[in-house]
Amino acid sequence: MSQVRSVVSKEADVWILRLEKANGKVQEYRCTSEGQAKQLALVLSASAPVEAMQPQA
Repeated sequence: MSQVRSVVSKEADVWILRLEKANGKVQEYRCTSEGQAKQLALVLSASAPVEAMQPQA
C-alpha cells in the first residue's frame, strides 16, 4: 500500500481530516470530535491492507 499522510485540524466547530495520498490527491472527511477524526485517520492510513481470508478446504 502506498504512503498516506494525514492531518487533523479544527475549522469553526468541525474537525477536518485530510488524507494526502502518494499521488498528491487530498481526500477530506468532516468529523464532530477530535477523537473521531484521529481514530478515522488511524484506520484510513493503516499501513497494511485488510484482506479477506479464504477458508481452507
